[in-house]
Amino acid sequence: MKSYNKMVIIIVTAIVFTIIENIYILLMISNSINELKDKYLQETNLQDKQLGVNENYETNEVENKVEETNTDNAIEKTKDKSEETKPNDKNTENKEKTIGTIRIHKINFLGKIYEGTSLDVLAKGVGHFENTPYLNGNVCLAAHNTSKFWAKLKTLKEGDLITYESFLGTKEYKVTDLSQIDETDWSNLENTEENMLTLITCVKGNKPKRLCVKAIQLW
Repeated sequence: MKSYNKMVIIIVTAIVFTIIENIYILLMISNSINELKDKYLQETNLQDKQLGVNENYETNEVENKVEETNTDNAIEKTKDKSEETKPNDKNTENKEKTIGTIRIHKINFLGKIYEGTSLDVLAKGVGHFENTPYLNGNVCLAAHNTSKFWAKLKTLKEGDLITYESFLGTKEYKVTDLSQIDETDWSNLENTEENMLTLITCVKGNKPKRLCVKAIQLW
């Protein structure tokens, strides 16, 4: 009986010891798990913070780049705008300089010729139609129908002489045709193989019409 009791005590003691050992092992494992967890959380938190810094840095870099780009664009636009609003000295100079003179002997007219046919140009003198020749081909000119300019142009007849002098040379012409054309008829400004003058002025009392005088070069 004593032997049996002794054996039970040994078994119970062994079980208790095993339980205690297992509990200890579980505690150790739990502590290890917690340590690993804490370490992981710390590392993760650090990475998150670093990531946040990097994101802020990258965001700031992008914002800075955008701001720099916008500034550059603004400068370019300002530059372009200044170029647009800057007077074109060359064009202004061309409009101020004469390209030649024209003498219409029959009406005793001698006038300077300027480039272009704008109101500003025609207020100064005879205008040269842009994109038409200066000497060879169909040289096209215009002037106001006033006493100062071409009010008497309508009195010309076939054979009347015109002297045209430009920076390229001088030519003599004789009148071959006088006609009234529509103000929208630009066919008379087309270039020709023969050297000729085309003179255009308004028709008083008939606003939609223009007086067109044509003259060919004398050989």
